[in-house]
Amino acid sequence: MFDLVKLLATALQSRVGTALAAIGRHSVLIGGIKSMSLNTRLEALKERHASLETRIFDEDHRPSPDTQALTRLKLEKLRLKEEMERLRTNGV
Repeated sequence: MFDLVKLLATALQSRVGTALAAIGRHSVLIGGIKSMSLNTRLEALKERHASLETRIFDEDHRPSPDTQALTRLKLEKLRLKEEMERLRTNGV
């Protein structure tokens, strides 16, 4: 159970860091609040998703893949995919 909690916490930290970096690169000041256009956010998510796909491939093809790292990467990739779908569907 502890490993799962640790895995989820690590994935969440990575996701928050990615989101903050994306906001810093692509934000616009609107009414004193930083926001990102929907297309800019989707592009940032697509880039991160592609990066994760490469990292998963590389890890999976190592002589001795780290199964915990693979699980964490795949979980993060799935969350990104779900967020992209939510943005495409709801626009929020």
